[in-house]
Amino acid sequence: MRRIIRPFVILFSSLILTVSCLSDDSASYIYYSDTAITSFSLGTLNRTMWTKSSTGADSSYVEEIDGSDYHFYIDQAGRRIYNPDSLPVGTDAAHVICNIGSKNGGTVVIAYKDTEGADSLAYYSSSDSIDFSEPLDFRVYANDGMNFRTYKISVNVHKEDPDSFTWQRMDGMASQTFRQFDAMKASTLGGRLIVMGRDGSATRVMISNGGAWTEGASLADGEAWANAVVKGDSLFTISGGQIMRTADGNTWDACGQAGDLPVRLMAAGSVKLYGLDAQGRVVSSAHGGYGWTADAITGDASMLPATGAGYGYAALKTDETAERIIMAGNRDLSAHAEDSVAMVWSKIEEYSNAARQHSWIQCEGDAKYRLPSLTNLSVTAYGDVMLAIGGKGAGASTAEAFSKVYVSLDNGLTWAVDGSYYLPEDFTNGVSDVFAMTADDDNFIWIICGGTGDVWRGRLNRLGWPEEQTSFTE
Repeated sequence: MRRIIRPFVILFSSLILTVSCLSDDSASYIYYSDTAITSFSLGTLNRTMWTKSSTGADSSYVEEIDGSDYHFYIDQAGRRIYNPDSLPVGTDAAHVICNIGSKNGGTVVIAYKDTEGADSLAYYSSSDSIDFSEPLDFRVYANDGMNFRTYKISVNVHKEDPDSFTWQRMDGMASQTFRQFDAMKASTLGGRLIVMGRDGSATRVMISNGGAWTEGASLADGEAWANAVVKGDSLFTISGGQIMRTADGNTWDACGQAGDLPVRLMAAGSVKLYGLDAQGRVVSSAHGGYGWTADAITGDASMLPATGAGYGYAALKTDETAERIIMAGNRDLSAHAEDSVAMVWSKIEEYSNAARQHSWIQCEGDAKYRLPSLTNLSVTAYGDVMLAIGGKGAGASTAEAFSKVYVSLDNGLTWAVDGSYYLPEDFTNGVSDVFAMTADDDNFIWIICGGTGDVWRGRLNRLGWPEEQTSFTE
């Protein structure tokens, strides 16, 4: 309900109150010239939910949500009030009960525009329903009737389900070149996608900035694709027994001393590169491919993967000066045909002055939730989880090709199917198991298909939402 008023009515009322109060010798009143909105919160809201009936037809129901759970920030300098954590999809923003607090008892009104564009003011009431389908201007008048402040209040409601994954086939990026590869690996570097693929006895390099692909500098070693690891602003690999580094995929530089090199690169953190040496040990370098040293291992070193399927790292939530490194891959299945699960290992690295040294430890969770051994298994860090997909089961695994996206919420310890992550509905790679997957800095997952040449890009909706400012200074 609107109670339409005009500014002069507020001013006139204040003057009457002033005269009345001055005529009363038994009381003393102070009238302030400044005010502000100091608090804003929501009451109970209705949300429409959609589901399937027993017959498969769409049906809906309404549930109540507690609006007070959604905090509103007040930007006094910019005169904005909003909730950075948007209300869930389906919330009715057209019928909102809100509670507004003001400084020095200021009077709050809603500033509408009439049909002629002039201001039309309506008293705010905490019991009246307000339509916040669009942002509204509110004014708060000082109780001396002389000054007011205007705020734009927005009640943000999500337009999409935060936990839905949205895929897009990147038709302009499809390439028949990928169909020539019998193995490939994808990385993101400096805003570029770099796909390294084995073509005969050489490794070819394809580069894209989100558009058409260009061919970079190839490497003579047909296994160089398998060693691609990104650290910082460089992509590293091993080619011809030498560590090679590139910043763009177009030029390669050799690094590392002869006789002091791993035979396989496996992972990277923010500081170190990690690989396997000829003795099957995990070795690391904090110097860009130079100066490799053996890392400690707790457990059976024979369970280390022989090839890297992917890796990830993230700062510890309890200590930002330390990070956890995770690497995954299959053992040599020609020697371990009985393997039905992949090998996942992790290590904590500390970088403070009092840093302790930690060992690599195998992630062995519940047997029912181990990551299957898959052909061309690809693993990547994504947000707060690890994702893995692959072709048909390898070794003793009977998994179907590209049938599931495996998700680990606990740093590689257990893997399961999560309804938030899935492949595109019409995804196909033909009869091929050759593909590559990577994640970029904008939280997009990229899948490059060797069987069809298609390129897919997807993102969990909430990881694409911008972060609103939540602190202000005047």
